[in-house]
Amino acid sequence: MKLILIGFMGAGKTTTAELLSQQLDVPMWDTDVMLTKATRQTPSEIFATQGETVFRKLEQDILRKSLNENGVLATGGGVIEKAENRVLLKNTMIPVYYLSGSFGQTMERIVDDTDRPILQTNSLAAVGELWRERLPKYTEAADITIHTDNKTPQAIVDEILAHHRAHYE
Repeated sequence: MKLILIGFMGAGKTTTAELLSQQLDVPMWDTDVMLTKATRQTPSEIFATQGETVFRKLEQDILRKSLNENGVLATGGGVIEKAENRVLLKNTMIPVYYLSGSFGQTMERIVDDTDRPILQTNSLAAVGELWRERLPKYTEAADITIHTDNKTPQAIVDEILAHHRAHYE
C-alpha cells in the first residue's frame, strides 16, 4: 500500500482515494468494498444480521490483507474502533492520513445519503457523540492529519501528495 486514508463517514476518504489512485496511477482499495466482495453482504447487512463484533472482526481481517496490496486504501469510518487496528495502522510503514473535518461539514456531506443506516437509526446528537468519541482514536492511528473543511477534493489530494512526496518518496 502506498498510503492509507482514515476518518469519519463523510470525511471524503473514497473520493480522495479515487483521485489519488488516478493521479498516482495505482489501484484504489476500499475496506468496505473488499468486505462486501468477501462476504457478499454490505457492512450494513453484516451489522444487522451478525452484529458489530462480527463486523469488526471481518473488517480487521480485510485491513490486514489489504496492507499487502499496492495502491491507496480508503478505510471504513469505524476501522479505528478496535484497538488492535489502531496499533496495526500506527505500526505499519505505510503513511496513514486522517481526513479531519468539522462535524457540521461532515454532516452536510452525508445527511441525504440513504446508504448510511446510522443516520436513519440514530439522532443527530447520537451521531455527534460517536464523532466526538472517535476523534482521539483517529489521531492515535494517524501519522498525518489533513484538515478538510472548506477544501475541494483536489485541494485535499494536492496537500496529501505534497506531504507524501516530501516525506515518503
